[in-house]
Parts: sequence; C-alpha cells; structure tokens
Amino acid sequence: MIPTIVTALCAVSTPRFFETERGYQGELLAELRAALPALGLPGDAIVEQEYQKTLPVHKINIRPDIIIHVPAAEGGNRNIGNFAVFELNFQAGPTEARGDFLNLDTVIGALDYPLGVFVNIDSVRTQAAHYQGAYRERIHFFAVRLIDGVVQVRHAYFTEDGLVER
Repeated sequence: MIPTIVTALCAVSTPRFFETERGYQGELLAELRAALPALGLPGDAIVEQEYQKTLPVHKINIRPDIIIHVPAAEGGNRNIGNFAVFELNFQAGPTEARGDFLNLDTVIGALDYPLGVFVNIDSVRTQAAHYQGAYRERIHFFAVRLIDGVVQVRHAYFTEDGLVER
C-alpha cells in the first residue's frame, strides 16, 4: 500500500493544493480513491474523509483526516476491514505533529488499523524523529512539498534498527 500512497502524494501537483491542509486533503482523497481498485483490498473498501469515530460505537472520539476501510454493518465488529488511517498537517512543527501522532496511536489502538500515515504538507520535515508512541512499526511519515512544479516526497519509517528517512 505504501507505493500507492507515494504515487498519490506525487500526483497532487497543483500549487494551490499546497497552500492549505483542507485543499491538499481533498485532492489526496481523490487520488487515493482513484487508486483504490488497483490495491485489490478485500471487501468493498472505500476512502472516507473526516469520518467521526464516536465513543459509544468506536470507543474513541477522534475524526481522522482520511481512512481506508470497509464500513462495518450496524452492530458489526469495527476492528475488521480497516486498512489505513491518515493524519495530515500543514507545515507541522514537532508540537503539532505530536498531536497527530497521538490521534494515529489512538485510532490504531482502538480499531486495529494496520497502517497509520502522517503527511506534513508543504514541508521537508516528516517529524518522525518526534514520534514516541506505541505503534512505530505501523506508522509511515511523509513530508510533501512542491518546488518549481516538482513534487518532492520525503518518507520516514521505523525498522528494528531505528529510523529510516529518505
């Protein structure tokens, strides 16, 4: 799924979308939705934006920026059919990123998402070095920036040997 996410990040190349989190999020959502069939995920997976997770149903009260999942039937197990949860931020520094990392950890822990994704928009800093949570093996960190019409993507993730950043 990571190569597909990188491709979607690279496909967002209109300068206006690098001006705000909301604009970038909408365009990334469209790119992810277009790429979804090629992923071959089981079930009828969809890409949703800012789907409210509620305390009575999900045991958390967080609105992730983007999720890729198979919606559970009424009364169904909400921990099945979850694929990826995204948090996006515009030019996030360490403090803002830590807030998003906490949200990712909460959603991953409560709903067993196998993949968390943090995207720092219009930045060269993934902020991965500031992650101190429990799910370092499940989270990938990206920084995306448009320079002279070319999308630059930095990618960071943790391995057993520590942080890898490219």
